[in-house]
Amino acid sequence: MTDQSVMNEPAEDLSNQAVTADVVVGLLTLNNAGTIEQVVKSIIEGLQRFFGGASAMIVNCDGGSQDGTPEIVERLAAGQVAARIVPGAAGHYASLGTDSGLSGRADDVRRLCETAQSLQAKTCLIIEGNLRSLSPQWIELLGRPVYHDGMDFVVPLFRRHRYEGTLVNNLLYPLMRSLYGKRLRYPSGGCYGLSGRLARELIKNPFWSQDEARISFDGWMTTVALAEGYQVCHAFLGVKDQDSKLGTADLAHVLAAAVGAIFHSMEDYESGWERTHESTDVPLYGVVDYAPLTGPINIARMVSGMRQGVRDLLPLWEVILSPETLSQILTLGIQESDEFHFPENLWVQVVYEFALAYHDQVLHREHLLKSLTPLYLGQTASFVLDTQRGGTEQVEASVESLCRRFEAMKPYLTDRWRWRDE
Repeated sequence: MTDQSVMNEPAEDLSNQAVTADVVVGLLTLNNAGTIEQVVKSIIEGLQRFFGGASAMIVNCDGGSQDGTPEIVERLAAGQVAARIVPGAAGHYASLGTDSGLSGRADDVRRLCETAQSLQAKTCLIIEGNLRSLSPQWIELLGRPVYHDGMDFVVPLFRRHRYEGTLVNNLLYPLMRSLYGKRLRYPSGGCYGLSGRLARELIKNPFWSQDEARISFDGWMTTVALAEGYQVCHAFLGVKDQDSKLGTADLAHVLAAAVGAIFHSMEDYESGWERTHESTDVPLYGVVDYAPLTGPINIARMVSGMRQGVRDLLPLWEVILSPETLSQILTLGIQESDEFHFPENLWVQVVYEFALAYHDQVLHREHLLKSLTPLYLGQTASFVLDTQRGGTEQVEASVESLCRRFEAMKPYLTDRWRWRDE
């Protein structure tokens, strides 16, 4: 393990020290005294069991904790593994797993990447301090693909029931897959594995000065890895349990943040995604399983949200959508809830036309993005109705069918995108 005598030097001074670490575990914390002890113990055990021959350091980027969290980290690490406390963007972030739009956590991850670069780290793990379910095996599953197998970006998968993550399954994943050609589910947050070279790429990327892109750090980080050709993979970690101090996030805000990050990145990487015509699988570490469905899905409420959008947002949709697409949307507004069906082709057209409207800046971009929410609710209601009599296999088959439709209809996007740029 790394020399303890330099463990409390500021991150910016590392470049002047003869210090290296093969594995850096970046720990993001803010008032996590209730969970941090188990997190740090799991990190230490994971490093000792699975990376015993490597030099390692825990880098705690703390956002101004008032409950002694950094002191707990130092106490537990003493004599076990080198640790460094890096002052973070005080009080600005609450959860790595939430697209909250708060810039502090992006700044803190940047400092972690800079520290990893200074330490010449081969592997950098990003761990959230409020994870109750973190185990030593997570350190292996997130770190081994990078340290031993040459992966650059490890995205976690967690145990969920088949209708959790519908925003990912019905929008984010199919769109990202069609754009960049990798079957990588959108990040679930909480933890990641990065190679040293990807960390260096993130540091030099102009993203850090683009406030609009920072609304979804997870989406931006994934886009960079995919668009720049880095090796990506999944690690299945099992159950995810977090101590979250946040209330229930507004769906329109979450959707706008996540989709906005993808649309924004399309501007920067258009020459790459325009040339991508098919998708390929990514490696998976671990074995995926699913949780049982715990209760009914309120389809009627989703359809009602779609109808409310037809009543309230028609003037905006008339600017965003083509007349042909809008006319089909209007017919959906009169369907009965138990027979509601949003055709795949129509949903793909809607998403691509929203991307084009964002590109053309036909409306204030936040208003444009939030107006997609009722249409997403309609698509989700249709998705549940189409698959509710089957099991997980049918849900996954439906997701795959939608992804292939996004890929097949991609010329609908690229042809119009080029025409607008001419």
